[in-house]
Amino acid sequence: MQTILASSSPRRKIILQNYFDNLLIVIPSIDEIARTDEVPVKFCERISKEKARSVSKEINGSDSVLIISCDTIVTIENNIIGKPINLNDAINKINMLSGKMHSVFSSITLLHQESGEKKYLTRTETSNVNFKQLSGNDIVNYLNKINYMDKAGAYAIQEHGDLIINSIQGSMTNIIGFPLRLFFRMLSEMNLLYKL
Repeated sequence: MQTILASSSPRRKIILQNYFDNLLIVIPSIDEIARTDEVPVKFCERISKEKARSVSKEINGSDSVLIISCDTIVTIENNIIGKPINLNDAINKINMLSGKMHSVFSSITLLHQESGEKKYLTRTETSNVNFKQLSGNDIVNYLNKINYMDKAGAYAIQEHGDLIINSIQGSMTNIIGFPLRLFFRMLSEMNLLYKL
């Protein structure tokens, strides 16, 4: 079975290459803008599905193919905190999270194509992250240590997370951007574990 990761995320690529020897990376082409009155978790699930569908359109043939897509968002008070556009924006995003608890949602979609038939499954994992109370200097010092531009919320728990985070509730791999326990539960639910 051909396994395809529908993502441009280097973190997801690294995580999944530990489990799949011949993982193919295909970057989806979609518009990642929230709709009016779309709640964060529904947005996350929709984007995950759209990534899988986008890549599915590029796949021809009747061979067995598994497309894996994922979308991860950072939310606080029901607002999505996206990727920063520059340093000042990154500082503002971290400042917004400082001293507070926020949620991280990751939605995984599995799309299995075989003999012209497509089966979808989408599930979402939620984790909570409690930030330390940070000064302006703390925030700048942290941002100077990481590549924040491609990170939702302008932070990465796996990169000097001890400088900014008090505690987490839930899956660490979810906060990184790909909840592994959820992924393997989904593979089992679709009866795909034995095919990999």
